[in-house]
Amino acid sequence: MRKELFILFLLVISAILPAVSAQEDKNICAVYFTYIGCPNCAAVDPVVLSTWMEKYPNLVVIEYMWHGGDWQDPNSQFFGEYTQKYKIQAAVPQFIIGKNNIKLGRLEVPTAEEDIKTKESNPCLLFDKSISFEELNLRELKAKPKIWVNGRILIKQEDNWVFQWNGEKIPEVAIGNKSINNSLAKELLFTENISKILRGKKFKIAEPQRADFSASVFTDSEYLPYVEFENAIEIELDESEPIESGEKENGEEEIKKDESIEFPFIGKIKTSEVSLPVLTVFLALVDGVTNPCGFFVLFFLLAALLGLAGSRKKIFIVGGIFIFFFALYYFLFMAVLLNIFVLGKEIAILTIIAGIMCIIAGLLNIKDYFFFQRGISFSLSKGKRSKLTERVKKLSLAKSIPVLILGTIIIASTVSLVAIACTFGIPLAYTKILTSNSLPYMQYYLYLVFYNIVYIIPMAIIVSIFAVTLGKRKFGKTWIKRLKLISGLIILFLGSVLIWNYTLLENVVFLFYIIISAVILSGLIILFSENFKKFKRNK
Repeated sequence: MRKELFILFLLVISAILPAVSAQEDKNICAVYFTYIGCPNCAAVDPVVLSTWMEKYPNLVVIEYMWHGGDWQDPNSQFFGEYTQKYKIQAAVPQFIIGKNNIKLGRLEVPTAEEDIKTKESNPCLLFDKSISFEELNLRELKAKPKIWVNGRILIKQEDNWVFQWNGEKIPEVAIGNKSINNSLAKELLFTENISKILRGKKFKIAEPQRADFSASVFTDSEYLPYVEFENAIEIELDESEPIESGEKENGEEEIKKDESIEFPFIGKIKTSEVSLPVLTVFLALVDGVTNPCGFFVLFFLLAALLGLAGSRKKIFIVGGIFIFFFALYYFLFMAVLLNIFVLGKEIAILTIIAGIMCIIAGLLNIKDYFFFQRGISFSLSKGKRSKLTERVKKLSLAKSIPVLILGTIIIASTVSLVAIACTFGIPLAYTKILTSNSLPYMQYYLYLVFYNIVYIIPMAIIVSIFAVTLGKRKFGKTWIKRLKLISGLIILFLGSVLIWNYTLLENVVFLFYIIISAVILSGLIILFSENFKKFKRNK
């Protein structure tokens, strides 16, 4: 009992940990002038463009750099215009937070960190106006700046932009024909899921280019000479911003078009509105229907009470309490997974780990169909079932409803924590898909609540049928093995897709066919296996 309480404590603490990276931060924007070959810049560039980028993910630095002595460089010419406009000293390095907050030189620029720490937000001081980065139109930036944010860089070129980053790679299959507008380009600098933003968009995978610092020309310099990136793409910004629903152009209201898909047995569904909810319903129902441990324990409890008491009222009480606590601990367990994915910076690594765990869980469940509870198994052991039997017998002797409720809560809590391990593969896959959507942190939890409400519907139906029929329907070993096979194949398929290309799982139709394929394949295996056993017996 102490072990289960300790596990519960860890689940609760882990589930309520705030995900700092999911919080929306306002941006602090600054303009930075530097040139290659400047000795003072060589000391300052790594601080501004590398160290601060790692420490302050809400810091936006619009950097103008050129080679020393190249007065024809657009950035050099812009620097002259900028200093004349604001009547400031034409010297570098220069870090500009505002008209009256300019840091100049090797000693002053590093002191700007105090402003970065204390300011909640700060507009970008452009050539002709001061504007927040959220409202900034990238096409209005003069010359050829580099925009540094969050360890990523957006580089303006002649006719396009180059976006560079480290970590998650983008496959060529993600390239589409939808334009990237100003808002999406800026979102690339902050999003936790770059692939989701780029999926279906028009871009070109490019060779990453190093971003030189001033020290790159000093062969014996002690300072960082440049920064390299693992991935790069070329993008062209759409010249027009999309009109949001409700806005008007030329006196007529623009109606936002939603993509629809033809869904088997359901009809057309607007993917922009309900794809994630539909995906949630699908996986939650599949998880609820194919969870053999959950069903086994539920039927075991009800059957034990029925045999000793035969009361519909007690069946509803025990079944309802068990379902509630099973869903509660399932929610806490999924919340822990959610926080791991949200807080984890190495998204690609976590996805591969999740896929491998799903594949292992799926294979073990499939194994249980052919070799039930032999070797390693995600099933309740004989020892746990014996302890459960003793506790249920004591529970059935309860003379009052309050005592029955209290005893059921204790047993349900203990059993639920143990039974969760039976089919953790589907919630693992779902939470990974969920966190691939850029949502406010509270919405993640609301989806988990929604998932668990749908998840317990099959159990609630079972309890109702069991109470009405007083246990005439039994849940034997044969059906446990069949559910093991079905859930195992589903989890195996989900894990394989997670490793191959997890973004495919965000497509509701693709997910639907994965589940249907697993069910059909399970049916064929069951049919062949049972007919083969009959053939051997009759031989």
